[in-house]
Amino acid sequence: EIYMPVFKAAFEAGAGAVMCSYNKVNGHHACENEHLLKKLLREDLGFKGYVVSDWGATHDAAASANNGLDVEMPTDKYYKALPKLIENGTLKQEQLDLMATHVLSSMHYVGQFEGRFPPSKSGALGHLPATTDGHRAVALKTITESAILLKNRGATLPFTTVGKKIALVGKYCNHSNDKSFAQGSVYSGGGSGFVMTTRTVTPLQGMQEKIKDASSIEWSSDVAAAKGADLVVICAAAHSEEGWDRKNLSLPEAEDLTKEVRKLSGGEDLKIVVLAAVPGAVTTEWLDDVDAALMLFGPGEQVGNALAQLITGEASPNGRLPVSLPKVGEERFTKWQYPGLCKDNSWCEKMIANFSEDVLVGYRWNDAKDEPSAFPFGFGLSYTDFEFKNLKVNCDGTVATVAFQVVNIGERDGVAVPQLYVGFDSLKPVVRQLRGFDKLSIASGAVADVIFVLREADWSFYDTDVQKWVSAVKSGEKLTISVGSSSVNLPLSSEVSCEAKAVVRRME
Repeated sequence: EIYMPVFKAAFEAGAGAVMCSYNKVNGHHACENEHLLKKLLREDLGFKGYVVSDWGATHDAAASANNGLDVEMPTDKYYKALPKLIENGTLKQEQLDLMATHVLSSMHYVGQFEGRFPPSKSGALGHLPATTDGHRAVALKTITESAILLKNRGATLPFTTVGKKIALVGKYCNHSNDKSFAQGSVYSGGGSGFVMTTRTVTPLQGMQEKIKDASSIEWSSDVAAAKGADLVVICAAAHSEEGWDRKNLSLPEAEDLTKEVRKLSGGEDLKIVVLAAVPGAVTTEWLDDVDAALMLFGPGEQVGNALAQLITGEASPNGRLPVSLPKVGEERFTKWQYPGLCKDNSWCEKMIANFSEDVLVGYRWNDAKDEPSAFPFGFGLSYTDFEFKNLKVNCDGTVATVAFQVVNIGERDGVAVPQLYVGFDSLKPVVRQLRGFDKLSIASGAVADVIFVLREADWSFYDTDVQKWVSAVKSGEKLTISVGSSSVNLPLSSEVSCEAKAVVRRME
């Protein structure tokens, strides 16, 4: 119910390969785990592609080959023994043929054999620029489209820059690298996906290059530049790297720099905007003392240009939170759950994380425990305001149609992200879960008609007693359909009984 739908969606979108991980699951290495790689992946999800190991995640050739691993990476440390395993009967030729078929099928599916990836180009790739102006334009748009506006007191943003003194405060406003990081950079996480670049546009560079009508744009690593400024932008970043967890969920320097700015003469009246570059969830204890906050998830080298566009209103922050942001002191997990403890409740090399939260993952936990987050899943403000109205639900037991309207009641054009949540009794302890969302550009004063279509999978739950998916509607349960702008802000809601005869419920 929690993890498999994500993989299913990826396969439906065309994914042809799956990587098995380093850790053990229920006592068996993931790359030789028959239940994961054969039962769940092949039988239940119907995956036809190939399975590749994470780098060094293979431990036993026979166990891996017989239980679903097709390709060992990065070398054949263990799989070089496959011919001998065939000879002594430990591995059947038919299984080896199937492994090869999985790989070849995936190559054929993506067009490898039809010339989609001409081999003649491969030799030149090392001598060609890795990015182009077109690539950078996509990167820039991606940042603004995913930027999340957490706070905007008194419509601080967008900011009119004509004749104004703008101060950028914090070391990361003018630096994209940090020597204390073992991997990655300030605006990109560290690990296998990190790409080194010399073309990062820092927030200071972006503001100075894009904003020419301000009286001045200055920077200081401390709060010196903030004295007498009309707008103060504080740059704060949390960092995450492959192979290590963060020590905590704080946003380094955000709270300290904010307090220091407020302590300046006239600091209480300064307009403060925090640019928060984060790898995931962070706490927001610093938020009360700032006027506006923009959150960017691993923005990359175009961060400075994006900031300038977001500050001036050339672009709008059109993203919504993909995670709930926790309150300070939230006790979601015990140490037994995460990172795990050993038999004597201490640290050891082979710790066991106990996934006892069951289906209460993310916002589902907050709703079920009645523990509000600091910012809920799906949250995000805009430079305009939206109203949801005229909910209509039609359901015949097989298909449900949910229709409503979103009105831009503000003075600026903007992007709305309406979200649809479904709940029913058998889903408990989960109260409701996301079953659809859309992203709509709506002009000021305009109305957008929104339609979501739900099917049996959207109101089914996995019954562990019978080991199969069960339809709540076929069990005679009513559905609660809720629509809004986050997992918490759901102004439209209707309870429907999806019988064979269509039922209509309307809320204005």
